[in-house]
Amino acid sequence: MNRALGKKIMQLRKQHKYTQKYLAERCGESTTSISAYERGQRMPSTQSLERLAIALNTTVIDLVDPEHVQHPTLSDFMSQSLEPSKPIDFKFVLEDILVHLTLSNEVYFNGRLLSHEVREEMAASVNQALQQGLESIEV
Repeated sequence: MNRALGKKIMQLRKQHKYTQKYLAERCGESTTSISAYERGQRMPSTQSLERLAIALNTTVIDLVDPEHVQHPTLSDFMSQSLEPSKPIDFKFVLEDILVHLTLSNEVYFNGRLLSHEVREEMAASVNQALQQGLESIEV
């Protein structure tokens, strides 16, 4: 299976000083599942990956791509947005939003489940914003 993913889950769990049991409770998984993920014996579903990312205060991209440089979490982004003197690369935030809109089984907005059509429209808008940003720096 995926040893890199398992190592990343274990690393983040230990970094947060979570037990496997506590992480399992935070993301609605069994302790057995967490153990199997960490040992690379089982691959989490997309929905499980999302819950693990939230529980570990990271993103799905940061969990699944060992080459990906971890960027600020949403809470880090929010705290930085209150301090405009600290620079942030908004490209990573938009990429995370795009991943969640396109890969998540369920996406909520203000507590309401979004339809597939609305998610596609939002993803197209986010993708357009990414493209505009990239084009603006290529000039």
